[in-house]
Formats: sequence, C-alpha cells, structure tokens
Amino acid sequence: MKKRHLALIALCLLLSGCSRNQPETTLPAAEASTAALSITPPAGLYAENSPVEQATNGAVTVYPLELSDSNSMLVMGSDLLIFSGSEAGSTICKVSTTDMRITARYSLSFFLDARDPSVQIFDSTLSYYDRVNGRTVILDASLKEINHIAAPSDLTGVPLFSQDQNTLYYCTASALRGWDLETGIRRIIKETAYEEQSVSGLYLNDTVLQYTVSGSGGSEQKLLVSPEDGRLLFQADWEFTMTSQDREYFASFPTGVIRSFLFGQQGEEPQALTPRDLDAECFFLESQTAAVTVSPVSGSELELDYYELLTGLRRCTLPLETSYSPLSIVGTAEGWVYLLIYDEFYDCYAIYRWDTANGNYLQRKDGGYTGPYYTADNPDYHSLVRCQSYAQQLGERHGVEILIWEDAVAVQPWDYRFQAEYLAPLLWQELEKLDQRLSNYPAEVLEATASHFDSLNICLVRTVTGSPESGSLTAVDGIQFFGGTDAYIVLAVGGTSEKALYHELYHVMETHILGNSIALDQWDKLNPVDFEYDYDYITNAQRDGSPYLQPDTRSFVDTYSMSFPKEDRARIMEYAMTEGNEDLFAASPLQYKLRALCEGIREAYDLEKSPEAYLWEQYLVKPLAYES
Repeated sequence: MKKRHLALIALCLLLSGCSRNQPETTLPAAEASTAALSITPPAGLYAENSPVEQATNGAVTVYPLELSDSNSMLVMGSDLLIFSGSEAGSTICKVSTTDMRITARYSLSFFLDARDPSVQIFDSTLSYYDRVNGRTVILDASLKEINHIAAPSDLTGVPLFSQDQNTLYYCTASALRGWDLETGIRRIIKETAYEEQSVSGLYLNDTVLQYTVSGSGGSEQKLLVSPEDGRLLFQADWEFTMTSQDREYFASFPTGVIRSFLFGQQGEEPQALTPRDLDAECFFLESQTAAVTVSPVSGSELELDYYELLTGLRRCTLPLETSYSPLSIVGTAEGWVYLLIYDEFYDCYAIYRWDTANGNYLQRKDGGYTGPYYTADNPDYHSLVRCQSYAQQLGERHGVEILIWEDAVAVQPWDYRFQAEYLAPLLWQELEKLDQRLSNYPAEVLEATASHFDSLNICLVRTVTGSPESGSLTAVDGIQFFGGTDAYIVLAVGGTSEKALYHELYHVMETHILGNSIALDQWDKLNPVDFEYDYDYITNAQRDGSPYLQPDTRSFVDTYSMSFPKEDRARIMEYAMTEGNEDLFAASPLQYKLRALCEGIREAYDLEKSPEAYLWEQYLVKPLAYES
C-alpha cells in the first residue's frame, strides 16, 4: 500500500500548487443563515401541498416530471438539465428555476447521461460527443445545435473541449493530443499507448487534464497531466472523481472502507470533509462550496445533511420518507439545492427543491466537519491518542484488551499481514460499535473465555491479507490466532466487522465450550450421511456446496462452513447473532445445529437456569430459557 500513500502525497502536492509551506488559512467565522428565498412556486409542474412539502414544513417543494427513465441532472447557468432515456434514445430537458417549467427539449438516438465524460457545460452552452455520427456537438441555451466538429479519424474514446472552445483534447492509440481549432495544429501532449485510453476530465481552468486508461487485465487508471507539456501530475490506480470551478476543486476517492472528500483552492493545502455518517454518499455543490450527504436510516427513510465547506458547519438535516435515493443533487448560485429523485406518492420522477435556509425546519448549526487531510504518513496523532484511551476504557469494561493503529499490526502472525487503520473518526465509530456488540455477551461468558489466556485481545485493522503459499486465504474479514498464552481476534473495520467479531470470538469461546460441555461431541451426526468436511481452506474454496444448501434441507450456512467443523459452528454463531436470518434457520438441519450450539454455550458457561433469552438464541423455534 506504500504506492498509494505516495500517490496521495502527490495529489496533495498537485492541488496545493507543489508547495508544502503554505501559510495557515484562517477559516471565516460562521455566518447566520440567509433568509429563505421568496420565489412563489407556480402552477405547472408544482405539486401543491405534496406529502414531502407538508412533512418538511415547506422546506422542500416537489415538481413531478412527465419523463420516464430520468437518470441524472446538471446545472446550466441558473437552470437545470434533466437527462432521461435508455439505449433506444435519450432526451435532455431544460427546466427554468425561475418558474420550474420545462423550456426546451433535445432528443438523441442513443443513450447519454450527465455522467458521460464528454458532457461539458460552458455557462450557457452544452457540448457532448455523438458516438453514432462521430462528432462533437455544441448546443446553445435553448438546446439548439449551433455547431459540430467531426471527430479526428484516429480518435479513441471521447474528446473534450477547452473552456474557450478553441482546443479539442483527445486520445489516439499512441498519444494524448491537443487540436487547435484555429490553426489546425494537432500537437502531441504525451506519447502514451494502452489497450484503451480516453480523455475523461479537464479541471482548474484547463490546467489539469485527466485521461483514463485500461490494460488487458481490465484494471483502470486515471492519470492527471499538464495539457501544456504532458507532465504527469498524479496517477490513481483506484476509483477517483474530481470536479472544479475556477480555482476551486472537489475530489473523492476510496480510503480503506470509506471515501475521502477533499476540497480547496488551487495553490492551498487540501481540506477534508468528514461527514457525520462516514458511509454516506456525498454530492459536492460547486457553486455553493458546499456538500450534501445521503444516509439510509432504514429501508424507507433517508437523511440528507448539508455542509458548509468553508466553515465546517452542518447547517441542516433533512429526513425524507422514501425508498429511493436521489439520482443527482445539485446546487445553484442562487442558493437552492435540487434533487432528482423518484417520488413514490406521484409514482414518477420529480425534482425536489430544498431551501436549506428555511428557518422553520431542522436548523442544526453544529460544526467541526472539515479540517486538514490526514494520510498514513501524516495521521491525526492527537485524535488517535484519544481513540487509544477510549479503547483502553472499553477493554477494561469488557475484560479484554483492544488494540488499534500501530499496536494492532505489531502482533500479526507469520501467515497473515495487517494494514493499520489510521483514520481516527473511523476507529472511534468502530469502537462504539464494538462496545455495543460485546455487550450482547453476559459478563461471565467473556470472563470465563478470557480466563484460559494471559490476555484476550481484539485488534482493529484496515485489512487482513494472506497467501495460498502459507495455506491462508488471500483476503479475509477477520482471523483468530494464539500467540503463546495470548489469544487474538483481528477484525477488518467496516461493514463486515460485526459478523467477523461474532465468528472469531466464537472460535475462542470453543476453548472453553469443548472442555466444559458434551453438547457438541456428536456434531458430525447432525450432517448429511454422505457429507465430509474439506479440512483445508484452499480446497474448500473450489468446492461446489450447492447440494447441501437447498432451502428446505439446508445443512450449512454456506460453502465455507464445509471447510472444518469449527468453521461450521462459527458461521452458525455469526448468523445467529445478526439480523434478518429467520429463513436461514427455518430448515430443520440448521435448527438442530443451532440448538446444539446454544445448549453447549449454556452448559459450558453455567447459564442453564438463566431466564434470559440470549441474542444467539433468537432463531430457536423452541426457547432454551428456564425459570430460575
């Protein structure tokens, strides 16, 4: 992962104008919210007193669209462009934000949406690449074609215009080129040859040109170069998105299990947005120097947070009762935020206009969501020390040792390698969840399990990787191992850590269970008569386990459960402890296995007379709890 660290440093140097000695920037003080914009919604598209408008006290007004297959939205000047369609054809509709009416339409015979890299907005004009006819088309503010330029005969991918529309940037099979439309000169910017390559972005007043390449293995890279001399500025071997407006930039890329959101001005140190929900989807609003994040609260509710990037304030939060996530979120210079979303009440796509300055609805005004951008080579030491202190408190509460950051990777065994997690907000969130999950075990269970070792350690890391040469799987969500008289549970942070904890902790619990209960002694008799475990992880990875996974006669959680008896039981434990697995344990064979496992835990930990129904017993058809 060292290459990625160096690449991120290179990105910071690029965005900060190749200077690491910028003066400290003083953020402006938070300003009071501006008054709500006083535009009276017209008739036309406006859905008066819609359920969403009523639920939000007028902060959101709804404008249903008579457009099927809407997929994306852009801002052009102060108006909106709505892209709709399918492979059979597309439509671009212009919606005036003054009266929220469709004022122009443009049809195409092929699919095009706002995410196509060839789609560019220049104040009051729109350009795109027509792949069918091989030409770049320019439309005016009324979506009327005013010009088109035939594509170079050796073009690969799509071309992009400079802001003055005098230069067309494009790739050939062997080079990245710039075509001066006035002189006709087609200069070579950079000699480059990949199996596939195409320009894909032009940023920061045309000082940064992006092109995307891919090789025979299908791996994709994005390279940022100077359009003047082809000098390589940055290379990303992972998903990377960027937008800019004048000298302001906004970038997003994965960092471990979450995404980093960077912003700032060219020539200054990058700043980072750390949203309240680290897993949220983020939409930058370039014209407002703001961002909106979308977080699912349940299957039928979302929460949208609006962040002022210059102040770090979360100005307001908007809950929406909907099963659909917004397809696009954009902001205009006038201060409005627009969502393209499917409205369940009207059963069609709609534009939601959100007044984030509406004083009647959920003003938050909490801050601290923006700050310096931290990397593995330059982490937030102060916050990491706070996380270590919190981890120590939780460990003392539950009778275990909790190791994070550098302490967690220092204990790795010979057959696996750990990558340290250095993002303090993510570690803090993971520690809070770990506290809740360990609370699902009675204190006597953790105490008796830990008594077999000098220490029982839970390590939080970014990744856990092995190798077939060592007999270990290439990548896993967690492992358990013994180091001398110490036991270790290692968890990769993120969405898989809950199941990994329950799975790996059960492996350690078996040290106590198998010596203090006979409930699992006849485990093999609970399997089909023709079944045998693989007793090898690599062999198991090639196994077809489908005959034993049929819904009515299911004997195992999955094929991995067929590797070893211990993995069979640990897999059952992890699914028994988590939500939504009623159907899985409806099959009689798995119900018998779950019951045997639960009886073994009660017997081994002296819980036979406890009236409590423990979490791992939630799917038992007949409860085991007894009256004391």
